[in-house]
Amino acid sequence: MKTTTAFVCVLAITALLLSGCSTGTGPDPLPEPEYRDRLTPEDVLYNIELAYEEMDVEEYLDCLSVDFIFYPQQSDVQNPDLEIPPEWYKTDERWMHENMFGEGSNVESISLTLTVSSLVYDYGIPADETDDTCICVVDVDLRVRVVGDLTYLATGASQYHMRIDQDQTGPGDAHLWEMYLWYELGDPGRAASPDREESSWGGIKAMYR
Repeated sequence: MKTTTAFVCVLAITALLLSGCSTGTGPDPLPEPEYRDRLTPEDVLYNIELAYEEMDVEEYLDCLSVDFIFYPQQSDVQNPDLEIPPEWYKTDERWMHENMFGEGSNVESISLTLTVSSLVYDYGIPADETDDTCICVVDVDLRVRVVGDLTYLATGASQYHMRIDQDQTGPGDAHLWEMYLWYELGDPGRAASPDREESSWGGIKAMYR
């Protein structure tokens, strides 16, 4: 009798533990990615990384000023086979990324790492924070995996010019940063890879024009 009672208790406890470990509706959903308020230039970089990996056009464009200009690396512009213009603008960035991130795109996943190598501030008039600017040089590692088990790889340096956003403010009217110029410096010495398509960031974006 004691053995039977103990066995029943074990079964009851086991059932209770199992019921507490499951919602009954499958795995809990992953938390939504959290973008940062652009309170620093580093926050802008973080949001660009996350927007690329989440393939979120609007969050990416939110990091760019209205008068934003992108300058591809010179070796791309000088290559007649690529037909890459010497500069383009925020409207161009929109339709390129809508094509890259949208439904029907051949892009399956994206990995992006931006590592700061230098950060130089110009505070302008000391009493006026709204004229603060910053030049940020980063090392880029961008991997765009497309259908067919092919990965486009872009490495090298980019130079970002950032300033205080004059159109938006953060919590408590905090100043936000935005990027207004982007120079892709590139990596002329990058080596070929047998399983990845070597490219540049501008070259990858230009494929979705």
